[in-house]
Amino acid sequence: MADGFDSGVLAKLGWRQGAILNRGLAERAWRHAPERVRKNPGDWLILTSHDCDVLNHSLAREPVVEVLRARVTTDTGGPAKLRSSGRNPRALVIPEVIVRGNVVALDLEVHDRWSIPRELLMEEKPVGFLARKDGRLVAEWLAKRYIRAAFPTTFDLRWRRKSKAWRKLLTTHSAWIQGVYLRLDTQEELPDDRAYRCELILAVPRERQRRADWPDVRDKLERAFEKFWGQFSPDIHLEAVDARRQSR
Repeated sequence: MADGFDSGVLAKLGWRQGAILNRGLAERAWRHAPERVRKNPGDWLILTSHDCDVLNHSLAREPVVEVLRARVTTDTGGPAKLRSSGRNPRALVIPEVIVRGNVVALDLEVHDRWSIPRELLMEEKPVGFLARKDGRLVAEWLAKRYIRAAFPTTFDLRWRRKSKAWRKLLTTHSAWIQGVYLRLDTQEELPDDRAYRCELILAVPRERQRRADWPDVRDKLERAFEKFWGQFSPDIHLEAVDARRQSR
């Protein structure tokens, strides 16, 4: 025990990354939430700090822990399905979470998180826990916020005016596509007279490609994405669109 703080109490109560705050403790945690985060009935608060920080022996070294608001939802199709892989840096949907025998879906937004005094955890034990795989998914998703790849600004400026149409295209084909990967020929900021050259890979779940209509769907998918990116020529040159099998 250091600086009068007994982290052993937290360990005995079971606090770790992925723990879910019970109602009483969540109410106290909400008092520290930013004004922009709106509280909804049924919201969960999930502890996202690393286990080593949660159970650190010194309160001076680790005075706070981070919690993340999770909205319980039944919407797991369409646009929500595109957010289930953790590739979206701002939003994540976990479509099947089992806690205390109940199955729910959770909708997470990266900005719906804040710090609370770590000593608050000494008051009560968690009401439940995310499965280890789900807790790991959330942690990796939050980490990608800071380490994800970034496209050149000049590339983004050449197509971002059509971002709404891009989201609509993804939503239209969300039943078939699990992920979209864009490969650029360079990460440099190019002058106006030089085109970016790119390739698109559409990741399609294995079970979808076993369907009899897959050859026709693949052709339609590739044509739709070729049409979208073709409108940015000559600033962006799309060299290929390839609908590939997802490994899972």
